Amino acid sequence: MKRRTLVAVVALAAVGGVAAAVALRRPAAPATQPVTSVTTVEFLADELWTARPLVLERTLPLTGTLRAANQTIVKTKVAGDLVQLAVREGESVRAGQVVARIDPTEYELRVRREQAALAAAQAQLDIAAKTRENYAQLLAKGFISQTAFDSAQSALEAARGNRDAAAAALELARKALADTEIRAPIAGTVAERFAQPGEKLPVDGRVLSLVDLSSIELEAPIPADNIAQVAVGTRAEFRPEGLDRMYAGKVVRINPATAPGSRSVFVYIAVERADPAIRAGMFAHGRLVLGRSDPVLAVPFSAVREEAGRAAVLAVVDGKLAQMPVTLGVRGSAEGLEDAVEIRSGLAPGTQVVRQFDARLPIGGAVKVAQARAAATR
Repeated sequence: MKRRTLVAVVALAAVGGVAAAVALRRPAAPATQPVTSVTTVEFLADELWTARPLVLERTLPLTGTLRAANQTIVKTKVAGDLVQLAVREGESVRAGQVVARIDPTEYELRVRREQAALAAAQAQLDIAAKTRENYAQLLAKGFISQTAFDSAQSALEAARGNRDAAAAALELARKALADTEIRAPIAGTVAERFAQPGEKLPVDGRVLSLVDLSSIELEAPIPADNIAQVAVGTRAEFRPEGLDRMYAGKVVRINPATAPGSRSVFVYIAVERADPAIRAGMFAHGRLVLGRSDPVLAVPFSAVREEAGRAAVLAVVDGKLAQMPVTLGVRGSAEGLEDAVEIRSGLAPGTQVVRQFDARLPIGGAVKVAQARAAATR
């Protein structure tokens, strides 16, 4: 039993040796080649921008409030009961138009009183003048003294002063009566009513506000660091909130001081063309146009990434995505681009760049531009 086992073991060992020898004589199998994967980056056509020469306008962003250049608060000049308020918000008025009335009864009585006082003063003046004339004749004949004549002369001058004072008082009474009719000092539109008929108003009581919408200004704060770039005459473009069009204007005034609590200086921009759609109090967003450049190679500012003082763009080079270091120049707006920047070096004209820099995109990936049909289905 032991022998058979040994022979079997020896036989098995011999078979194993033969198999190993045969295996060693076989030719080696070729080594497996590593599989290289190529990443493809797909863009829509409008996600790429072709760098090309553009005329840039240097701009400053602005946000402000539209105000009427000419506006006023209509106030009472005399006290009394408001008996009429003839206009309401939104109505147009002419300069000089009667818009409200104060009860004139008391002022009519004052006029009559002053008329009577003037008549009395005039009568006293007539008497004093006649007396002085008589005394002059008596003095010439030696019937009265110089002192008596001087007294008559003084009485005449006093009577004349009283008459003049009474005449002035009558004029004041007449003016007060006229002021019971409250007139619009400017042509414009009623913005707000502050009083109602039946109310008793004091002198300088507010009645209503008027705005002249034919002349509108945009009041906008500009950072003090940038105000040196702005001058009277600087062009502006802005869009009021709620409206879908741009308006043009020019800087007409610059505040000489910074606004309290901020480091901003207010500038005032006159709207070149009045538009009934513009309302005082609207907010507006836009830009100041500081100047124009010669044609320069430009890309969207959103295509640029700035970090540690260096700038780069993602460009399509030989069909692959590459990160290209670039040198920037002036920044502004151009035809087809609201925010563009000059590329002074690092990019050739005609190079396509990604409009929105995205650091997650694979550098070196093959670039594919989706067809119009694919873009439409996305």
